[in-house]
Amino acid sequence: MTVQLAFIGAGGIASVHLDNLESNERADVVAVCDIDDERATAAAETHGAAAFTDHHEMYEEASFDAVVVGIPPFAHEDQERLAVEHGADLFVEKPLALDSETVRENAAAVAESDRLAQVGHMVRYVDSVQRAKELVGDRTVALVDGHWWCGIPGEADHWWRKKSLSGGQVVEQATHTYDAVRYFAGDVESVSAVGGKEVCEEELDFEDSTSASMRHETGAISHVSATSTSARFSHGLSLTGEGFSLELDVGADTLVGTVDGEEIAFEGDGDAYETEITAFLEAVETRDESLLRSPYEDARKTFETTLAVERALETGESQRVTE
Repeated sequence: MTVQLAFIGAGGIASVHLDNLESNERADVVAVCDIDDERATAAAETHGAAAFTDHHEMYEEASFDAVVVGIPPFAHEDQERLAVEHGADLFVEKPLALDSETVRENAAAVAESDRLAQVGHMVRYVDSVQRAKELVGDRTVALVDGHWWCGIPGEADHWWRKKSLSGGQVVEQATHTYDAVRYFAGDVESVSAVGGKEVCEEELDFEDSTSASMRHETGAISHVSATSTSARFSHGLSLTGEGFSLELDVGADTLVGTVDGEEIAFEGDGDAYETEITAFLEAVETRDESLLRSPYEDARKTFETTLAVERALETGESQRVTE
């Protein structure tokens, strides 16, 4: 079976998936929709697909098995709900939107359907992360410390610099770290956070650095720091617990540490973006939902965690994560 795919969004992260699918025999891109006509046409021509600038027209006129939604946070409206209503499986990039209501409506639509829905938390498909997951197994996790340090995206992503459009760094970028922390420590119960803006005062209208501490329902505690002021990209996790201590460099795809007194050194070599989209295609083909490491409802909990961090930053008070 070749999965017939439609794309909503053809720039940014969507272009990464489109590039990976050029040589993937499991998929055939049959429709591409983007509000930029030139971008939609260029991507469609590459794949021999139909081009659209209105996703409503795409849903009415094109036929496909699954939809990939890769659009900025502020652009999420009814794209996901229409996908499952049209009987299509769904792959949607993070963050899921800017507000809880939109995400909850989408989650309900997915739950009421028999469609598969995967979210692009690609860190779960990083080789070293999977190796760490295997090593930790069912051991008790005591502490997870994560960070996402980078600079400000370029002018092409000018919308990112406005919180009303991107949601800010915690929601739009560091969500990868918060999701990875949840992957190991479980759902978050409460969060407190502080933030500052000492370097990027003119470029951003939100904090350029944040620090959040969380208590998980499992009893584990965790911390995540994020900054837009770093001269180099760094994304990592430190994990400690029952018989183990591990250091993950997610960006470099490496893992070192100790488990039951044994030294661990692991280096991955996979492309997480390609791995996650291939897993989605296989899930669509086989209807094996276990291949989806970040189903929509689980990703909604990560999204709610980042919104709780934002509330904690605004109020200066500890916040419960909305269920």
